[in-house]
Amino acid sequence: MRDDRRAALNRRRHGPTNAIATLRILAPAMVAMVLAASSRVCGAAAAASPVHLRTSGLTPLEDLGTGTYLGFEGGLYAGGANVPPAQHLAAALQKAGQVVPRNAAGAPDPNGWIVMVAIGMSNTTHEFGAFERLEDADTGRNAHVILMDTALGGQTAATIANPAAGYWTVLQQRLTAMGLTAAQVQVAWLKEADAQPANNFPVHAQTLRDELRTIAGNLHDKFANLQLCYLSSRIYGGYAAQGSLNPEPQAYESGFAAKWLIQNQIDGDVNLNYGQLPGAVRAPLLLWGPYLWADGTNPRSDGLVWLQTDLEGDATHPSPSGEQKVAGLLTAFFAADPTAAAWWPAQPGTALVTLDALHDTYVSAAASSTNFGAALALLEQGGAAPIRTYLRFDLGGITAPVLLAKLSLRVTTTDVGGGTVALVSDTQWTENAVTWNTAPALGLPLVQMPQSSRDGTIAANVTPTVQNDPDRQVAFALTTPAAGLGGYHSKEDGQPPRLVLVVESAPTDAAVPTAGAMTLELQRGLPNPFNPATSLVYTLPTGGRALLTVHDVQGHRIATLVNALQNPGSHRAAWDGRGTDGAMLASGVYLVRLAFNGNTRTKKIVLAR
Repeated sequence: MRDDRRAALNRRRHGPTNAIATLRILAPAMVAMVLAASSRVCGAAAAASPVHLRTSGLTPLEDLGTGTYLGFEGGLYAGGANVPPAQHLAAALQKAGQVVPRNAAGAPDPNGWIVMVAIGMSNTTHEFGAFERLEDADTGRNAHVILMDTALGGQTAATIANPAAGYWTVLQQRLTAMGLTAAQVQVAWLKEADAQPANNFPVHAQTLRDELRTIAGNLHDKFANLQLCYLSSRIYGGYAAQGSLNPEPQAYESGFAAKWLIQNQIDGDVNLNYGQLPGAVRAPLLLWGPYLWADGTNPRSDGLVWLQTDLEGDATHPSPSGEQKVAGLLTAFFAADPTAAAWWPAQPGTALVTLDALHDTYVSAAASSTNFGAALALLEQGGAAPIRTYLRFDLGGITAPVLLAKLSLRVTTTDVGGGTVALVSDTQWTENAVTWNTAPALGLPLVQMPQSSRDGTIAANVTPTVQNDPDRQVAFALTTPAAGLGGYHSKEDGQPPRLVLVVESAPTDAAVPTAGAMTLELQRGLPNPFNPATSLVYTLPTGGRALLTVHDVQGHRIATLVNALQNPGSHRAAWDGRGTDGAMLASGVYLVRLAFNGNTRTKKIVLAR
């Protein structure tokens, strides 16, 4: 470890124990590597930007420690620390123990659900949308945790501080579309800001802090079982001009709003009482989630940078590479933070299975004989010239009972979203042949999906359809009465519509199987994180063709390790961090996928160069 890196880590080790502090350090450090995958590829493009935009000269709060910014101390918590004080951490761990599956009425129920929501604006939905897709394919997390992207574009802190704002209505509609209730919401990720804040620190940060306090109260009032609320502040805004949505130093200074809010709760603000004080409970317990800000191209102590190519043309919203950076930081945080240890990891009895659409396309009345099966977007539109999206899934490899089926799509457009999910009884069509003239008839409407916004995810509960399907092929159509054009990413665009299934699995204390009986298994890579190579062990229950592949966090296949007929039993494969073309890949999070006889197993591995 370099001396400067060691010194930076030592500065961050404040709090009750070095062990807990180390957990908070390792979490972002593990997936600071997600940053490298895009950072190295896009470095040349970033270098073309004006030098004064590439770095602000400010020090991330995590690295500032007991140093000060305009008279205000750094660190995520008081005393320059990056871990909560012992008493607050102990209370958070107690709250975490109350995060359990609950039924629709909110009562603890082993067959219920733990709902985690995202609260915030456009950046929040972009980033959580990427995180939700990543974690919906993670078999190492608790299948009873239902991730819901309930953030929405244009919803600033000032807007949603109003408890009657339309945002809260849409949030409830999204829960309803998934067959969930407010009483099942137990964890929240809150990331908020105000548009075009004045350059008048500390005033704008104090205003944001006060709005966040009101939002915390709204969350408590609307979600009675919400236990933990994790906060993050903005990503780097230095590529944006002063006067734009959120430039520097305002983006950096928004971190103080979150820091001050959490400290107010720790200090006993009665308006933030989570139960530690006499009187009415008025807020969930507040903690820092992952801290997202880094000083542009100047790496912070864990290596995180923000290149100009990590942001869209407005220099405010994250581009796909920026979305993946935040998704990786969220993944690492919940995998390592002690307050998530009781409810985030996989539990016995259930498992996640993700099925991508076998066929997806749209049909248009205005081009009634045209096939759009190769389109990068799936469109829908109402009015005089309607457009419908069709999806088809193959459930043939699913043998375990399905407890929940979540239809999940990533949104592409801003002007319209949601609509009706209808059953399609005909499951013989293919995407490269169907047109408006030949499209299957629509069946009964199943779910109404509410308004959505660009780059978020939207979901619908289609459990009864999946459970009652006789031929293991299911199809849906998406329609809308709105005249505006809406759409979703297609499988041709690398983000296919999905069925995220929660299925029954054998409990860990199940009876010992009969001699010779085996199940399909994929173990995590050893070592993990790894450099330069990792070993992957898997078990086949019978003889047959095994396909072992490596994918990036967007689902693109980047390496094939095994594609062969193999005997039943245990097998081992190695991966040296190279892609199909033999080139070394950048540090980051990757997914290893084992496919066998229609069933799949997926594990996350981390390459740390």
